[in-house]
Amino acid sequence: MAAAVLSLFTFHFSLSNAQSDPVVMEVAGKKITKSEFMKEFMTSVGDRLAKNPQTPAAEKRQALEEYVELFANFRAKLADAYALGYDTTAALREELGTYRAELAAPYLIDSAALERIMREAYERNHYSLHAAHILLYLPPDASAEDSAKTYDKIMELRKRVVGGEDFYAVASEVVHEQNPDAPQRRNEGELGYFTAFDMVYPFENAAYALKVGEISMPVRTRYGYHLIKLMDRVEMTGKCDMAHIWLSSQDSNLRRNEIDICYKRLQEGEDFATVALRSDDRTTRDNGGLMMDASLSHLPPEYVDVAQHQKDGEYSKPFFTQYGWHIIKLIRHDTLAPYESMVPYYKQRMSRDQRGDDSRKAFINNCMKRYTVKDLTKTPVAQPKGKKVKKGEPMKMQASLQELYNIVPVEATRNQWKYNDTMVTDVHPILRVEDREYTTLDLARYIASHQKAGRPLKSEYFVNLRYGEFIDSVVMAYADSQLEAEHPDFAAIVDEYRRGLMIFNYNNDMVWRKTLNDSTGFADFYARESLTKRMDRPEDSVYFWRTRARIVNIEVADSNALAPAKAVKLLEKAVKKNLGSIEMKDMLVDAMGKKIADRQSKVAVTIDLLEQGRQDLLKADQWATGIYLTPMAKGYRAVVVEEVLPPMLKEQMAARGYYLNAYQNEVEQQHNESLRQKYNVKINYDVVKQIKY
Repeated sequence: MAAAVLSLFTFHFSLSNAQSDPVVMEVAGKKITKSEFMKEFMTSVGDRLAKNPQTPAAEKRQALEEYVELFANFRAKLADAYALGYDTTAALREELGTYRAELAAPYLIDSAALERIMREAYERNHYSLHAAHILLYLPPDASAEDSAKTYDKIMELRKRVVGGEDFYAVASEVVHEQNPDAPQRRNEGELGYFTAFDMVYPFENAAYALKVGEISMPVRTRYGYHLIKLMDRVEMTGKCDMAHIWLSSQDSNLRRNEIDICYKRLQEGEDFATVALRSDDRTTRDNGGLMMDASLSHLPPEYVDVAQHQKDGEYSKPFFTQYGWHIIKLIRHDTLAPYESMVPYYKQRMSRDQRGDDSRKAFINNCMKRYTVKDLTKTPVAQPKGKKVKKGEPMKMQASLQELYNIVPVEATRNQWKYNDTMVTDVHPILRVEDREYTTLDLARYIASHQKAGRPLKSEYFVNLRYGEFIDSVVMAYADSQLEAEHPDFAAIVDEYRRGLMIFNYNNDMVWRKTLNDSTGFADFYARESLTKRMDRPEDSVYFWRTRARIVNIEVADSNALAPAKAVKLLEKAVKKNLGSIEMKDMLVDAMGKKIADRQSKVAVTIDLLEQGRQDLLKADQWATGIYLTPMAKGYRAVVVEEVLPPMLKEQMAARGYYLNAYQNEVEQQHNESLRQKYNVKINYDVVKQIKY
């Protein structure tokens, strides 16, 4: 028997590369080498231990040996998950596709352009800008005539504000000219503080190019034309934790006395949280006025003006904003992280930000050179040898878009084209990318699926515009399809995520959901496992109730309505008669007499089961049957202890969470053992013993 076990879990190899990269284990016939295993181990556990010089050698060895067993179980589960088709489920494909698309985005842009733009964002992140703007709305596809008119109009507005007119007043005029029903706002056009990625890229570029007090030239974004006035530039402090006291008012003379009283109380040493109870901010006043992880762009500009001069722990003098009077206390503020740690964040934002267009376009241009891309509409037909093209005769191309010029109506420019494939009668290739071919039908489908409501355009111009986008999308799609082959690191991350999803779904089906639904198996486990628990073992304490008291908690709001001594006598009678909580309340209410207004509301009764050490109603000397009185603000509390229960083992449902976790571990362990046999798991412990890290 011992020999059979040894042969199952220990094996030797005679391959030529065994010395350089020996096999650590074999699962389902797949050999896992030391380098592959150590890559997983160091990423998960080993790096942390290896980098700590204080880690004992025994602890490092134990961590390695435990991981060997976990890794063997993981690979056996993975083999079974593949065998059961967990890699092909619709849910996995959808979630993996979403994750892969996010992960792929940084790979589908030009690295040099990406680095330049990320460095630019990092430099800008050192500062926060306070700006206001005037906006004339203009759709992205506006005609040249409309664009020119809007530009001329905003230049007129610029002359006015540069000439001395109040910027906010002109912004308000423009807003109400464009929307007469817009509400009146003080400081119309106010944007508060912002930094890189908070605004659309062209707007950000213009704002960061300004000096404080300057007004920009017209800036075109997808929203229209802007004028930007830079009010302030401060060093970036990042997000912060602060507390505030806010007294709402639109008149600086009103409530000035109240805020001064708050400030005086703070100066006299009163706790900020106590003073904050007077704040008008209902969402924070009961929590000490706390605003955790606040972003600059979400705060009034005055908050930033004040906070930038504060140290952590300091509170400000009262200051006024358009919302009223404020006092703020800065608790903690972030500093800008090193560039390297910001890169993942920048890459994520780049995938959704307009600034990524430049690097994506550069990437496409590189792909056009790297891959074999042939636009047949611009590729001349090969001429027979010796034949010359006549002077002035147009060069004939291998393909034409005339079919699309004929069938794409003006409605397509308004998102109104009701397309179907039968409209394309001349299906022929128009584009080749490596070995993949695309036809007029593919382009027609692309145009139909990318319709947008806009201004009417001539068919030929519109089709050519969409064809250019189509080529870009096809080249990007091909580059995307090659990522795993061209970038092993990308392939490894995607595969790791795929395996993680598979194992999660596999465990959910084979262990977690199975045990949750197995009421009979769980009941048997509880009956068996509960017998092993001992009250004198600290590790088993969660499986036992401490001493408990069954109580009736009675709160009388007004001692004048019913004297405490009288209430105790009445409750003593109720206990002797074995009355319930409702009868106790009725007895006390009746004793108040009908002259007491709203007497029902003056008595509140609840029943509870208290556990010793986990409650604050009973004092240490009150854990016995009886009636215990505690004074309150205007009234008192009477706690009737009806029964005291000794420490005991918790029932199945009371300790369900603890037992269920243990039951799941047992089921999983049994499942792992069966998988090790099913997939013939072999571990080379001789190699494991030689591993050092």
